[in-house]
Amino acid sequence: MSEKYVFYFPPHQDDEITNFGVSLMQDIDAGYHVVCVLCTDGGASSARRLIGNGEGCLFHDGKHDFPLSVKEFSEARDREYYACCKAMGLSDECIRISSLRAHDSELKTDQAERIILDAIGDIPPEQVEVKTLAPVTITPQNPDHSATGNAALNLYRKGAFAKLTQFYESIFLDKTEKPQYPIERIIPTSDQKKRFLAAAACYGIWEPENGFYAIGFHSVKDEFDMIMSDPVSLVIKK
Repeated sequence: MSEKYVFYFPPHQDDEITNFGVSLMQDIDAGYHVVCVLCTDGGASSARRLIGNGEGCLFHDGKHDFPLSVKEFSEARDREYYACCKAMGLSDECIRISSLRAHDSELKTDQAERIILDAIGDIPPEQVEVKTLAPVTITPQNPDHSATGNAALNLYRKGAFAKLTQFYESIFLDKTEKPQYPIERIIPTSDQKKRFLAAAACYGIWEPENGFYAIGFHSVKDEFDMIMSDPVSLVIKK
């Protein structure tokens, strides 16, 4: 039987857990060859200014006196991404940062298409499933989110891979928006929930001496609070 490859394309560091985490772990546990490919450098996050503003922070009982360049900040976010993916159960070779990745907030659909095709390489299309965020929210999405979703839709329609699964952004369910399509809630097992919480916690590590600045929690703490209280992946059903 042919091996099934499942490729996840998080636009930014943290999307792999906040939007894909439960599904990603279930695919690993099902025995599929799961690959996670980061699409941008994450350098535009407001957390860069926050952790360098010289002020104290009750969240981690420390002081924000770490002014990082965009490059240093992106590298710190990459460390959180790697740690989170490892905690979910991905092997080193399956945790990828695309060499074609865009600057944060500058990803375009055509560039996202190239990232997806580069990641898949010469794997036969019939063995490949691609998973991205869905460009279907009423509330305006981050442009990198919609770019990856639209790129995957374009390539799927051209037959570049056999199956496409797209996810509704979890944070929007905490607002007044009503999804345009039915949503399936992917719920973790008790073991997967433990792994999920351990993986999400990687974005709250405050160890400046080791290059960890809790960037995920400083950036979208409300979203992490929400998904850690109710771990779920939301699949669009069309």
